[in-house]
Amino acid sequence: RVKGEFPNTSAAQFIPTEYASAARGRKLDPASYAFAPSIIGVDPAWSGEDEIAIFWRKGYASKLLACYKKIENDLVVAGYIAQFEDEYKADAVFIDMGYGTGIVSAGKAMKRSWTLVSFASESNDPGFLNKRGQMWNDMKKWLHDGGSTPDDPVLEEELISPEYYVKLNGKIVLEAKADMKKRGLRSPNRADALALTFAFPVKPKDFRLPQVRGADINTYANNSFDPMNY
Repeated sequence: RVKGEFPNTSAAQFIPTEYASAARGRKLDPASYAFAPSIIGVDPAWSGEDEIAIFWRKGYASKLLACYKKIENDLVVAGYIAQFEDEYKADAVFIDMGYGTGIVSAGKAMKRSWTLVSFASESNDPGFLNKRGQMWNDMKKWLHDGGSTPDDPVLEEELISPEYYVKLNGKIVLEAKADMKKRGLRSPNRADALALTFAFPVKPKDFRLPQVRGADINTYANNSFDPMNY
């Protein structure tokens, strides 16, 4: 396959090309996501040719903060993440457990409270076999509903590359990175880093219920708006 050439579409493609294309470089009004939690997702490199990808998301806005070649020193990686956490005032940092355990341990030494996410853990969506599938499905919905991604052809290719299949029990399984590599595709580290921002609901640390004259605050506490889901 020629580098930079997108894979051919197939019936098994999980994220439709039009979703990824529409989201690429989409312009947003900052006021539309200012209230949302600031979340960072980190997908560490698996092997020498893979990237360490760090993504930031706030509501429908997202940004690729950095990509690094594999770094053996977890303290160095943790230092980079801590800098981004402070700069973007992150309410949560989610890191793939696969190669992130040492990074999170290094973060603890820096008094950071980061969350390890196991891609193989149980999905909170009964339609998916594991957590990775559930996160990618949430990302898919986000793309469809108005999410904005960087103008990055590599990310777009990664978003549309994974395929899926359905097990006999009806659960959907997203294609594993190893299987993608067997098809000659790159490891979707950037896309996985973005997907990690959907790992768990997050509430902004400084979230305050709106104060409206003459209105009962319980009206806002019990309405359909859930700030943890943005």
